[in-house]
Order: sequence, then structure tokens, then C-alpha cells
Amino acid sequence: MGDAITFDDDALDRAVRNLTGRYCDAVARFDMDLFALLWADDADWVVGNGAPISGRDRIARVFGRLRGDYALCTQELMSGYVTPDVKTTSATARWQIREFQWKADAPVNCVMGIYSDHLAMRDGCCVFTRRRFDVLYRGPVDLTGAITPLAVID
Repeated sequence: MGDAITFDDDALDRAVRNLTGRYCDAVARFDMDLFALLWADDADWVVGNGAPISGRDRIARVFGRLRGDYALCTQELMSGYVTPDVKTTSATARWQIREFQWKADAPVNCVMGIYSDHLAMRDGCCVFTRRRFDVLYRGPVDLTGAITPLAVID
């Protein structure tokens, strides 16, 4: 890691929460530059049972393609926690989120799920090294859509 910065549990916790908030902001504003900055060069992004999308540049391109389908997409953090490992200036985190998706030709869609994150300090910034999203619910905002029970995951 090589960081000259020393972090305590609280500082690392704040850095992870700030990173997660910036992710939600990048999604809402469709900010490709900000989105790319949130990832380590060698990061993995896993959506559901899909294969990992590896590398910052590829992750950003896939995000651009996926997010580009929507007029607006917002994420709301409902709850979560951070588990710091200050010996390595890294952490894991889990977040429950609710996402609303607007397409020009479709009703508003709701997605609820769990992000399971691995994060690290690189060059003085907190970044995702691995981010996995598991869908718990996808469907209409009135919550009449399909639910997917969460399996035990890492």
C-alpha cells in the first residue's frame, strides 16, 4: 500500500462512508469521471451472478453503458456498516440500498439490494477494490415485483 498517512478506525470509517456517498452521487448525476475515480486500477465489480468486471477503465465503460439507458437513476443508502482493518488501511463494508430508475419509455422501476465492498487506501484516497451487488427486489415502486432471498455470501 505504501501510504504515508496513518488512519485510525474512525478516520477509515469516515473515508469509506464518504466514498460510498460519492458513488451514489456519481450514479445520480451520471458523472463518468467521478465514477472512475472511485475504483482502484485493479478493482472488480460484480453485479449479481455475473462475471466480475475487472479494471477501473472497463468498470467505468460498463457503468457508462448501463447508466446511459436511464434518464435518471438514484440510490438511497438505507443502512450499512464498515469493518476497518487499520493494519492494512483497508476495510470491508455492507450496504442496503434502494434504487429508483427512470427510463423514457417505461414506468419508474425500483431495485433493492446489498452492496458487499472491499476497500483500500491508495495514494491517500479510499477506493473500491471489489464491489458486489446482489439484488433483493426488482419491480414496480409499489413493491409488487419479484423478491430474491439473499443467499449467504462472502
